[in-house]
Amino acid sequence: MWSAIGALVGLLIGMFDDQVVPGLAIGLALGMALDAQLRSQQLAQQLKSLQQHVAQLRALLQQQKAALPAKPQQVADEMAAASASAAVATEALSSQDARAEFNESAPSVVSDSATSPKSPWSVSDSQGVLSSAAKTPAAEQDPWQSSPARQSVALSTNPSAAAARSPDKSVSRWLQTLLAKVNPVVLAGIAVLFIGLSFLATYFAHQGLLSMEVRLGLIGAVGLGLIGLGWVKRDKLGQHAPLLQGGGIAIVYLMLFAACKYYPMIDSGTAFGLMLVTVLAGVGLSWLQQSQPLAILATVGGFLVPILTSDGSNNFVGLFTYYLLLNLGVLLLAHLQLWRPLNWTGFVLTFGISTGWQLWSYQPSDYALVQPFFAAYFAMYLLIGYWFTLRQGHKMRGFVDGSLVFGLPLVSFAQQLLLTEQFAQGDTFSTIAYALIYAGMYGVVRRQQRDDLQRFGQIQLGFAVMFASLIVPFWQGGQWTSFGWALEAAGLCWLGFVQQSRVSRVGAYLLMLGALVSFTLNLPTHTGDWWFIQGDFINLFVLALSLLAMASSFDRKPPATPLLSLEPLLSLLALAGGWCFWHWAFFAELQAHVSSELPWQVLVAALSTLAALWLAGRWHLGTLRLWGYSLLPFAFWLYLQEASQQVELGVWMPVLNWAGAIGISVLTWVHYRWLRTLDKPHLAYLLGMPWLLGALLVWQAQVWSYDWQLSNNQVIALMFAVIAVPHQWVLWLTTRDRWPHQAPPLGWLSLPWQLCLFAIWSWSAVAEVDGMVLLNWPDLVMLLSMVCWWHYLLAVSAQHPTRQRLRLQLALLGFITGTVLLVRSIQLSLSLAWSFESLWQSSEIQLALSIGWALLALVLMWRGHQLQHRLRWQCGAALLAVVLSKLFLVDLADAGSLSRIVSFITVGGLTLLIGIKAPMPKAQTATRQAEMADS
Repeated sequence: MWSAIGALVGLLIGMFDDQVVPGLAIGLALGMALDAQLRSQQLAQQLKSLQQHVAQLRALLQQQKAALPAKPQQVADEMAAASASAAVATEALSSQDARAEFNESAPSVVSDSATSPKSPWSVSDSQGVLSSAAKTPAAEQDPWQSSPARQSVALSTNPSAAAARSPDKSVSRWLQTLLAKVNPVVLAGIAVLFIGLSFLATYFAHQGLLSMEVRLGLIGAVGLGLIGLGWVKRDKLGQHAPLLQGGGIAIVYLMLFAACKYYPMIDSGTAFGLMLVTVLAGVGLSWLQQSQPLAILATVGGFLVPILTSDGSNNFVGLFTYYLLLNLGVLLLAHLQLWRPLNWTGFVLTFGISTGWQLWSYQPSDYALVQPFFAAYFAMYLLIGYWFTLRQGHKMRGFVDGSLVFGLPLVSFAQQLLLTEQFAQGDTFSTIAYALIYAGMYGVVRRQQRDDLQRFGQIQLGFAVMFASLIVPFWQGGQWTSFGWALEAAGLCWLGFVQQSRVSRVGAYLLMLGALVSFTLNLPTHTGDWWFIQGDFINLFVLALSLLAMASSFDRKPPATPLLSLEPLLSLLALAGGWCFWHWAFFAELQAHVSSELPWQVLVAALSTLAALWLAGRWHLGTLRLWGYSLLPFAFWLYLQEASQQVELGVWMPVLNWAGAIGISVLTWVHYRWLRTLDKPHLAYLLGMPWLLGALLVWQAQVWSYDWQLSNNQVIALMFAVIAVPHQWVLWLTTRDRWPHQAPPLGWLSLPWQLCLFAIWSWSAVAEVDGMVLLNWPDLVMLLSMVCWWHYLLAVSAQHPTRQRLRLQLALLGFITGTVLLVRSIQLSLSLAWSFESLWQSSEIQLALSIGWALLALVLMWRGHQLQHRLRWQCGAALLAVVLSKLFLVDLADAGSLSRIVSFITVGGLTLLIGIKAPMPKAQTATRQAEMADS
């Protein structure tokens, strides 16, 4: 049938452009594609039905197996035979090539399975179920409604997944569902036909082909024919009948609009009446058939008609009058039916097209003609949103069309601002009008005293408050906007948490966002001659307090029903914003009135953190306690910023003068107090303050080195000393239980002075050591580092599991320190170059290393043998292995030298002594090894 219809339409279109054969071929191809798509859908529905019955059959076989325990083998054979036959049937139907022979193949497979007479009930039931499934015709459903068959299959196969699929009310999900359910070939055919006829009408108008009456008459006849065909064949066509009628109505729109706008065939009054009749016809057809697709297609076609046939004359009065008629039809349907997609379609097309015209073609002189239309559109869709909430059923009582209710004031108010921008106070009076309208709407809803309208009324009240809040900014400008909105947002947020009102909290968040935007538009900030009085300090301060109050409201009374799953994150964002504006306010004043603001900035940051911690402890505000996490990173950033500036200038200024010392002292004390409030602080916050103090002391030591004219070695010693001071201070507090937490049993705390040691060990760190072979400045630094490490080991309790590892690290540090001291003393005695190549090629140094390491191995292995400590003995053995390898890989190459001879003899003797006096101890238990480790 669809092939014939497509051929007819293609032939009709081809007649207008002398392309009869191509038009006939294209129409026939589209019709055949549509027929194939329909058959494919029917076969797919039959396949799903068959798979459902197969699943029921398998469940029945499982029950029968449980009911016949005496014959398990027989039941198993029956199940296998039935499952095999069902699988064959399903596979045959799943194949694309086998769909055409579905009606013949399915019964034959079932008959084959029936020839194995294992169980009469199995054969007859399976055959009956599968045969009925194969012969059951596909039920034709409304494409806008859910298919019952599909729902039943989904529920039976996966109940949990079906239960999890809650209807999504968003427009995007609705569009996805629409595209999934409506036949895409039908939609494409109607769209192509409609667009083609529109272009055809335009082409005829420019070319002057045929008479005007004939052209428009043929176009109208096609539209009426599609409407009549869809109505007469509505029972047979099923879901496709409303689509045909909707396309026909759109074509009639096209004909009437062209006859009125382009040609003097009918006057405006006649066109008005005919279009009204067409609108009513579309409404009536959709109402009689309860078909939302018909209503939507008729509406979309009507809106697109003037766009597709536009000649650029900018006849906006006729355009908006025409759209007013279309919206009257949408309004009537909204009063009769709960068709949310239709409401949204009319809203998007009306305000989308009108806004586009306003942006490109509006002139200030058009205000008096345009304002009534825009006001009428706003009133219509405000009423549609009210009716939608009012007419909900019991299951959806109180449901609000959020897309329409929230989208209408935003889009309409933006249009109104564009309309009135040529007037001095046009935006102010527009804001007052919107505030009064929404306040009146709230009064109407409240007088009805209906529970299902309570949410809608709260939204109207929220918009009334929002527009009332805009009156002052539009009247007075943006100077006090951020100030007023911030205070209002803080109060509204507190009220929203106290009353557990989502609408109030949404309004608070939007007001605060508006306050921030208003403040941003008035940047940069300014300061005056008077502290805190002149300039923007008050605005910054009020913004900070308002944001902090909003963050604290979440702690005072958490929401029972969060607005969003991430609403706690909004509290953290408010805290971060309040923190930023707080420091911005005070730092701006310091920068304007103080010459050197760094120490005062540190002091302000420390005192602000102290105040936040006091308020958090007094009023149990967990959010404000998070302020402490910002103190240490912020201090690092302040000092790094100052250091980078001094590096660029090439001048080091003192950082620990009297003001700087006070600032860092208060900062350390506040950080110390904050650490006591945490159960398990992060390692970086435990170690960050000693590191910061050490870095500042190094900074100050750099200044001292210039003032005192120190040598390079003295500078190295001074740097190590100032770095070790905060490290040893923390360890001293820990050993006396005065540090808020146990010192971490890790080497991270000593990382700064370990880096300093690495610099000392490096080959270019020491060029001259003031003529002292031993106990020179680098030697003293390394020996003092051993003392620091030993002090660190004392700070860790004996029961800590990492104590053994720390002992090994201390031993490794001692080994490296002894090696460096030995090499440096020989280098200074022989006046060798302090470079890796010269030291490595020195036979004296190689001899000293071999004998020294061998003696250390002897001590370790002998002591391990005495204490029966295998780990200590194994460390000595590993060191001895290194010495022996070195003898053959390094010392052996020094042919003919006395050093090689002494090395081999001495190391050989020591090795022999170790083998005799310090054999490997026997294996001990874990308890014994732990006792040995503590010794």
